[in-house]
Amino acid sequence: MTTIRTGKHATKQQRAAFKYLGALDDSLASWVRSTGPIDAYEMPLPVNVSGPLEWFSFTIASRQLSRASAAAIYNRLVAQLGGSITAERVIATDEQSMRGVGLSYPKVRAIRGLAEHADDGLLELDRLAAMSDAEIQTELIALPGIGPSSAQMFMMRYLHRPDIFPANDVAVRAAVTALDGLDKRITPKAVERRSELWRPYRSYATSYLWGYIWELHHPSAG
Repeated sequence: MTTIRTGKHATKQQRAAFKYLGALDDSLASWVRSTGPIDAYEMPLPVNVSGPLEWFSFTIASRQLSRASAAAIYNRLVAQLGGSITAERVIATDEQSMRGVGLSYPKVRAIRGLAEHADDGLLELDRLAAMSDAEIQTELIALPGIGPSSAQMFMMRYLHRPDIFPANDVAVRAAVTALDGLDKRITPKAVERRSELWRPYRSYATSYLWGYIWELHHPSAG
């Protein structure tokens, strides 16, 4: 997963994160300095999403599938629901019709359950904006079909929260393991502790780590 370098067009936050992380006495710092400011939130999806419910619907649809297959199913679902995925349209559509676009029963139930909660206002952006990262995480993982990783990616990629750290992410752990020269892959608990140094820009540290491990395995692509 490559990182989006912003260079001279960097925002104030991007420059601040670059300056802070690059100045640390830490194994990540030299990579940060060589990379420059980045966009920690950029991750183009193969589909168009409008709103949290559509974002999570694609996330649920894409599990254990290629991006191409997930995009095809998601687009068929959008068409089935009349051009957009809204709580009202999902609730009004029977399970068999949703199954017809290629979704499994568990995925249909997850999207329908999520729509019911969205209909109650739990995914309203104004409401989420007033909440802390921890509060959002707690609420999201209590919803059907949303685990910690999905909640963290939503906060980082959709809500643009600057201090999210996915400690269970395999690529993040592989990057830290390589940077620190460890004999075996660092554990989620250990990497969570390790990430404290990168506060309040752990979303940026995460993106730098993704970029580092990508370049490590795809040097000709850099």
